[in-house]
Amino acid sequence: MTEKPFDPWSSGTPAYRAALIVGMACSFLGILTLIFAAVADSGLARTSGIVLLAAGIISHVLGIGLRKRQAVHIIRERKSQG
Repeated sequence: MTEKPFDPWSSGTPAYRAALIVGMACSFLGILTLIFAAVADSGLARTSGIVLLAAGIISHVLGIGLRKRQAVHIIRERKSQG
């Protein structure tokens, strides 16, 4: 029985990897935008930063769901083999 590696990144699907990268990028840009908004006292930048942070969180949650679906599939495969 061949077991896939436990490392989520190397064994993850391309959609999972994309969700994580997009989530990290949006979160990073959201934090930078909110810091800028605090310094510049800009309402538009504040709103944009919050939207970017929310998009990052949603992307991360989507990645968790994708990984969970893949893990369930792997577990079912292992049960059917042995």
